[in-house]
Amino acid sequence: MTARPPAVERAAPDPAGQPGTDDRMRALLSRPDPGPVAERLVLLHFQGRRTGRRFDVPVGLHRLGEDLVVATGSPWRHNFVGGAPAEVTWRGRRRPARLRLVTSAERTAHGYWRLLHRYGLTDGPRRLGVVVNVDRAPTLDEVRHAVDHSGLSLVEVELEEEGTE
Repeated sequence: MTARPPAVERAAPDPAGQPGTDDRMRALLSRPDPGPVAERLVLLHFQGRRTGRRFDVPVGLHRLGEDLVVATGSPWRHNFVGGAPAEVTWRGRRRPARLRLVTSAERTAHGYWRLLHRYGLTDGPRRLGVVVNVDRAPTLDEVRHAVDHSGLSLVEVELEEEGTE
């Protein structure tokens, strides 16, 4: 008997297509007028905490109430445990920001659940980097399981006023 996959899990990135896609998105989002895609996609610019390596990562930006968040399962998220400075290019403008990894699994699960319901089963999984293996909206418990077992995380984005740090 084959085990059923979980209702929600992290989508495995396509290693073959990712570098080219990321390069195209970096070029597009760096333009002064990137167009409508820049309403929901941003570039995060940050330095690795241990390596000092510079990163420019295209990501989806989501609004949860008054908060801006990035939904990710990527390893770079660990740079923001406890918060760290970064920059965000959004709508063609590069701005200083502070990013913080949300450490509450419950808050993360609620965030993913709300976003999945907002975006629906057609756009939600793609926009959040997940796979939904059921033919209905997942329950909060199913999303909580994915957060606990698939490394799904939220990173808060606090945009700073220019000239402050």
